[in-house]
Amino acid sequence: MSDSNAELVLGKIFESAIETKRKVGQMYQQFAELFSHVPEVEDFWKKMNLNQITHADWLEETKESLSEEQILSLPEVELVLKTHSIKNLFDKHSDKEIGTLHDAYRIAHEFESSEVNDLFKILSSQYISSEKKKKFILAEIEQHSQQIMDLSNRFADVMTEIKVARG
Repeated sequence: MSDSNAELVLGKIFESAIETKRKVGQMYQQFAELFSHVPEVEDFWKKMNLNQITHADWLEETKESLSEEQILSLPEVELVLKTHSIKNLFDKHSDKEIGTLHDAYRIAHEFESSEVNDLFKILSSQYISSEKKKKFILAEIEQHSQQIMDLSNRFADVMTEIKVARG
Protein backbone atom coordinates (compact mmCIF):
# COMPACT_ATOMS: atom_id res chain seq x y z
CA MET A 1 0.00 0.00 0.00
CA SER A 2 1.40 3.41 -0.89
CA ASP A 3 1.68 6.22 1.63
CA SER A 4 -1.03 8.18 -0.17
CA ASN A 5 -3.46 5.37 0.62
CA ALA A 6 -2.40 5.12 4.27
CA GLU A 7 -5.05 7.68 5.25
CA LEU A 8 -7.73 5.69 3.46
CA VAL A 9 -7.76 2.59 5.62
CA LEU A 10 -10.53 1.60 7.98
CA GLY A 11 -8.25 2.01 10.99
CA LYS A 12 -7.81 5.69 10.14
CA ILE A 13 -11.57 6.14 9.85
CA PHE A 14 -11.94 4.70 13.35
CA GLU A 15 -9.18 6.99 14.65
CA SER A 16 -10.89 9.98 13.10
CA ALA A 17 -14.26 8.99 14.59
CA ILE A 18 -12.69 8.52 18.03
CA GLU A 19 -10.96 11.91 17.82
CA THR A 20 -14.22 13.49 16.67
CA LYS A 21 -16.18 12.12 19.61
CA ARG A 22 -13.51 13.38 22.01
CA LYS A 23 -13.48 16.84 20.38
CA VAL A 24 -17.27 17.11 20.55
CA GLY A 25 -17.03 16.08 24.20
CA GLN A 26 -14.46 18.83 24.82
CA MET A 27 -16.78 21.31 23.16
CA TYR A 28 -19.59 20.23 25.50
CA GLN A 29 -17.25 20.56 28.47
CA GLN A 30 -16.48 24.12 27.34
CA PHE A 31 -20.23 24.77 27.18
CA ALA A 32 -20.54 23.46 30.75
CA GLU A 33 -17.89 25.94 31.86
CA LEU A 34 -19.55 28.80 29.97
CA PHE A 35 -22.86 28.09 31.72
CA SER A 36 -21.48 27.13 35.13
CA HIS A 37 -23.66 29.84 36.70
CA VAL A 38 -26.79 27.86 35.71
CA PRO A 39 -26.35 24.49 37.47
CA GLU A 40 -29.00 22.62 35.46
CA VAL A 41 -27.46 23.74 32.16
CA GLU A 42 -23.93 23.05 33.39
CA ASP A 43 -24.96 19.52 34.43
CA PHE A 44 -26.60 18.94 31.06
CA TRP A 45 -23.41 19.78 29.15
CA LYS A 46 -21.28 17.73 31.54
CA LYS A 47 -23.49 14.70 30.88
CA MET A 48 -23.27 15.30 27.15
CA ASN A 49 -19.47 15.39 27.47
CA LEU A 50 -19.47 12.08 29.36
CA ASN A 51 -21.67 10.54 26.67
CA GLN A 52 -19.16 11.56 24.00
CA ILE A 53 -16.28 10.10 26.01
CA THR A 54 -18.24 6.85 26.34
CA HIS A 55 -18.90 6.79 22.60
CA ALA A 56 -15.18 7.31 21.91
CA ASP A 57 -14.35 4.47 24.30
CA TRP A 58 -16.81 2.16 22.52
CA LEU A 59 -15.23 3.00 19.20
CA GLU A 60 -11.77 2.30 20.65
CA GLU A 61 -12.95 -1.09 21.94
CA THR A 62 -14.46 -1.89 18.56
CA LYS A 63 -11.31 -0.88 16.71
CA GLU A 64 -9.21 -3.02 19.05
CA SER A 65 -11.43 -6.01 18.29
CA LEU A 66 -10.79 -5.76 14.54
CA SER A 67 -8.27 -7.95 12.78
CA GLU A 68 -5.17 -6.44 11.20
CA GLU A 69 -6.70 -7.22 7.81
CA GLN A 70 -9.85 -5.24 8.69
CA ILE A 71 -7.87 -2.29 10.06
CA LEU A 72 -5.83 -2.09 6.86
CA SER A 73 -8.80 -2.60 4.55
CA LEU A 74 -10.19 0.14 2.36
CA PRO A 75 -13.33 1.65 3.87
CA GLU A 76 -16.52 2.35 2.00
CA VAL A 77 -16.46 5.67 0.17
CA GLU A 78 -19.38 6.83 2.33
CA LEU A 79 -17.20 6.59 5.46
CA VAL A 80 -14.42 8.65 3.87
CA LEU A 81 -16.91 11.31 2.76
CA LYS A 82 -18.48 11.50 6.21
CA THR A 83 -15.03 11.92 7.76
CA HIS A 84 -14.31 14.86 5.45
CA SER A 85 -17.72 16.42 6.16
CA ILE A 86 -17.03 16.23 9.89
CA LYS A 87 -13.72 18.05 9.46
CA ASN A 88 -15.55 20.76 7.52
CA LEU A 89 -18.15 21.03 10.30
CA PHE A 90 -15.41 21.61 12.89
CA ASP A 91 -13.79 24.18 10.60
CA LYS A 92 -17.14 25.95 10.22
CA HIS A 93 -17.57 26.30 13.99
CA SER A 94 -13.95 26.82 15.04
CA ASP A 95 -14.26 30.58 15.40
CA LYS A 96 -17.89 30.89 16.45
CA GLU A 97 -18.42 32.82 19.62
CA ILE A 98 -20.96 31.51 22.10
CA GLY A 99 -22.95 34.28 23.77
CA THR A 100 -26.14 32.51 24.82
CA LEU A 101 -27.51 29.07 25.50
CA HIS A 102 -29.24 29.29 22.13
CA ASP A 103 -25.85 29.65 20.40
CA ALA A 104 -24.53 26.55 22.16
CA TYR A 105 -27.73 24.62 21.43
CA ARG A 106 -27.59 25.45 17.69
CA ILE A 107 -24.03 24.20 17.40
CA ALA A 108 -24.73 21.05 19.46
CA HIS A 109 -27.87 20.34 17.44
CA GLU A 110 -25.92 20.65 14.21
CA PHE A 111 -23.24 18.24 15.46
CA GLU A 112 -25.78 15.77 16.84
CA SER A 113 -27.75 15.68 13.59
CA SER A 114 -24.66 15.56 11.37
CA GLU A 115 -22.27 12.97 10.03
CA VAL A 116 -20.76 12.72 13.53
CA ASN A 117 -23.56 10.43 14.69
CA ASP A 118 -24.04 8.90 11.25
CA LEU A 119 -20.42 7.76 11.22
CA PHE A 120 -20.75 6.43 14.78
CA LYS A 121 -23.92 4.53 13.83
CA ILE A 122 -22.34 2.97 10.75
CA LEU A 123 -19.14 1.92 12.52
CA SER A 124 -21.13 0.54 15.44
CA SER A 125 -23.66 -1.36 13.36
CA GLN A 126 -21.11 -2.80 10.93
CA TYR A 127 -18.22 -3.69 13.21
CA ILE A 128 -19.64 -4.55 16.63
CA SER A 129 -20.24 -8.27 16.69
CA SER A 130 -22.66 -8.42 19.63
CA GLU A 131 -26.23 -7.76 18.49
CA LYS A 132 -27.17 -6.84 22.05
CA LYS A 133 -24.43 -4.22 22.25
CA LYS A 134 -25.32 -2.90 18.77
CA LYS A 135 -28.93 -2.38 19.81
CA PHE A 136 -27.85 -0.72 23.05
CA ILE A 137 -25.50 1.69 21.26
CA LEU A 138 -28.02 2.58 18.56
CA ALA A 139 -30.64 3.26 21.25
CA GLU A 140 -28.07 5.34 23.12
CA ILE A 141 -27.47 7.47 20.02
CA GLU A 142 -31.20 8.13 19.64
CA GLN A 143 -31.52 9.00 23.33
CA HIS A 144 -28.51 11.30 23.07
CA SER A 145 -30.06 13.20 20.15
CA GLN A 146 -33.31 13.46 22.07
CA GLN A 147 -31.48 15.03 25.01
CA ILE A 148 -30.51 17.98 22.81
CA MET A 149 -34.15 18.44 21.82
CA ASP A 150 -35.18 18.19 25.48
CA LEU A 151 -32.79 21.03 26.32
CA SER A 152 -34.46 23.16 23.68
CA ASN A 153 -37.92 22.33 25.02
CA ARG A 154 -36.92 22.86 28.66
CA PHE A 155 -35.41 26.30 28.08
CA ALA A 156 -37.34 27.38 24.97
CA ASP A 157 -38.56 30.64 26.49
CA VAL A 158 -35.19 31.73 27.88
CA MET A 159 -32.53 30.26 25.57
CA THR A 160 -31.51 33.65 24.24
CA GLU A 161 -31.63 35.20 27.72
CA ILE A 162 -29.23 32.73 29.36
CA LYS A 163 -25.86 34.32 28.70
CA VAL A 164 -22.43 32.80 29.17
CA ALA A 165 -20.62 33.46 32.42
CA ARG A 166 -18.11 36.25 32.06
CA GLY A 167 -14.92 35.49 33.94
